Amino acid sequence: MKSQPVLSVNNLSLSDSERVLFEGISFELFQGERLAIMGPSGIGKSMLSKAVAGFLPADIRMDGSICFNGVEVGQTSLLQRAKSQRPAIIFQDALKALNPLASIEQQLSLALTSNKTRLSAANMVDVVSLLAQLGFTNPQSVLAHYPSQLSGGQRQRICIALALLGSSNLVIADEPTSALDPITESEILNLFHQSICQRNISGVLITHDLAAALACDKILMIADHTMVAYGPPQKAILQSSHPFCQQLAQLYPSHLALVG
Repeated sequence: MKSQPVLSVNNLSLSDSERVLFEGISFELFQGERLAIMGPSGIGKSMLSKAVAGFLPADIRMDGSICFNGVEVGQTSLLQRAKSQRPAIIFQDALKALNPLASIEQQLSLALTSNKTRLSAANMVDVVSLLAQLGFTNPQSVLAHYPSQLSGGQRQRICIALALLGSSNLVIADEPTSALDPITESEILNLFHQSICQRNISGVLITHDLAAALACDKILMIADHTMVAYGPPQKAILQSSHPFCQQLAQLYPSHLALVG
């Protein structure tokens, strides 16, 4: 018997007072799976992640169903949800996502305990190990730093650490490399994929990077206010008749070549 999906979205529509962002979006995400969400700029990809997470802007209307760990949460805000219905989020701008007035240790400690700003001895071992896995060569020393003292790539690594320490079985990364140089971008995306796979949790990656999307188990392509492709990435794009997908296939034939 197939397991219950971690995330199930059914016939989701988002609109504001002037227009429909998208409608009729449906997908399922099971434990250990990674879903890439792609589409033209302004189509509502980030709003989709906010709907799942529970912090849609007040002027956005949502219709449809969002079921997270077996519980309907579509009309429930983040603060009203139980901990098991709160996904971890990695935002685009790590500098804005982090508290500029709190040290890295304070922020990581709060992710673990909610009310302490110093790591216990046991937690220190786990956090230092995690930071080493995320590429910090001297992880213990970085704990005393403040966000402004770190590079963009280091800050995004801290945001990944915060997401993983939160113990959610769903991590949403909303274009987490948009402010990074190409080399650092590749490193961060690799860390995202590795972290999801090593912990056997589910991940949603909102991206404009086709290579990053192709590393996921599924892709959801949104264009013209609706879903135009969904499924295993190469097959979903190549089998879609929508011009956006066909353009991708023409621009990146080697990326989309199916093997076997």
